[in-house]
Amino acid sequence: MPKSQSFCDKHEAMNEQRKADYKASLNHQSQTDSGKQVRKDHQAYYNHVKRDPEANTFYHTKQWQTIRDYVYSRDMATCQVCGNAVTDRKIVDHIHPLKASNEERLSQDNLWTLCYRCHNIKTNLEMKIADKDNGNTVLKHAKREWWQKIIKERLK
Repeated sequence: MPKSQSFCDKHEAMNEQRKADYKASLNHQSQTDSGKQVRKDHQAYYNHVKRDPEANTFYHTKQWQTIRDYVYSRDMATCQVCGNAVTDRKIVDHIHPLKASNEERLSQDNLWTLCYRCHNIKTNLEMKIADKDNGNTVLKHAKREWWQKIIKERLK
């Protein structure tokens, strides 16, 4: 049995089918009314309990929604790191985060489209960097290319 294989040949095909069925069920759940409601409820909870109130107010402004829609269209609904299509929600991310560079909050040059996976990787890295002594300075000056390289390394 090859190292990359978890099961014997007889059961490997069954395992691959199980994985495919699971992925299909996740996709189906996100398309159902109840799946959409669960996601909507989670987002409402996040906005109310976890997100910084000032950021939450900003993300509900017409200015933000207009620039977000523009950047999403400019990037052709494609993650600017991994190249995957971003279809379920418009995730437009600040290259230099709001907390580090509020003056760039509506700058097209500071915005890009990311998929959930790349956005989660970047957000986790931002939190770790922000905790360091000069963290906000690092985040304020991090380049798009640097982020692409760092995120791609973690996708492997």
